[in-house]
Amino acid sequence: MIALYISIFLLVVLAVIYTYYFRLAFARKKPKSAGFSFSGSNDPEHKRRIAEGIEWFNSKEKEDIYIKSYDDLKLHSVYIKSDLSPGKLIIMFHGYRSSFKDFACAFEYYHSLGFGMMVVDQRSHGLSEGKLISYGVKERYDVVSWVEYAKERFGNDVDIYLDGISMGASTVMMASDIVKDVKGIIADCGYTSPKEIIIEVAKSMHVPKLFVHPVGILARIFGGFDYSYSTKTSLAKTNIPVIFVHGLADDFVPSYMTEQNYAACSSNKTIVLVENATHGYSFLVDEKGVKRALECFIAETSK
Repeated sequence: MIALYISIFLLVVLAVIYTYYFRLAFARKKPKSAGFSFSGSNDPEHKRRIAEGIEWFNSKEKEDIYIKSYDDLKLHSVYIKSDLSPGKLIIMFHGYRSSFKDFACAFEYYHSLGFGMMVVDQRSHGLSEGKLISYGVKERYDVVSWVEYAKERFGNDVDIYLDGISMGASTVMMASDIVKDVKGIIADCGYTSPKEIIIEVAKSMHVPKLFVHPVGILARIFGGFDYSYSTKTSLAKTNIPVIFVHGLADDFVPSYMTEQNYAACSSNKTIVLVENATHGYSFLVDEKGVKRALECFIAETSK
């Protein structure tokens, strides 16, 4: 009898631990203020550029857009038109538990290139509905919905690009084989799969694998998605050109994941690896180099 009680107790403890890690990894959170998917920088110039980018975004006239997802969630984005809009449109997907601020330093730049910008709140973030984050596995279908909305609203003449950072990059890569009428994809510091990035982060936090793998079972049961789904599966089937960007000093999403994504990609592709750039900071660390690569990519793909 004592052995039975001990067994029940251990099962309860394990259930509590697994539930804790499941919620830690996948549950929506409501921070007091939306932050960044990348770690902060102590560089004063970086801080200044980010602050200026947020100020620029906040100063612009914006339109709130709401659509329904394939599974009946209300999704939100903000649209900023350009002088040439709707000739070119870029749809932007932020990172894990983050916000529009991920693109703070890119808004004015894309606007100068003549892009209208649709800045998406990913499901379970911001003003979009949802309780669980699926790291791109379900979000990839939202990409399709946003592109369909854009085509219906702006017509077939609009050149659509997708831009994602961190989880947003993995989201657009996972959508690359199912989305249509897209000129190109910009994937900045994306991972290869939810499973692989969760294992990587758990390792850095010294969390035993014993407490990591069962969250995948819970994700399938309670979230209805396979957390082992890989960007490489979609990239191997895509015909959309992709430019991959990653900082070689990234200690959150290792740069080898972008190299694996690049190797798997079956379409026209470019890779930009930036020395000394940590997670999400490639644009700031090597602005000239990244801009040059982006402009070449856009020029080639918009033909």
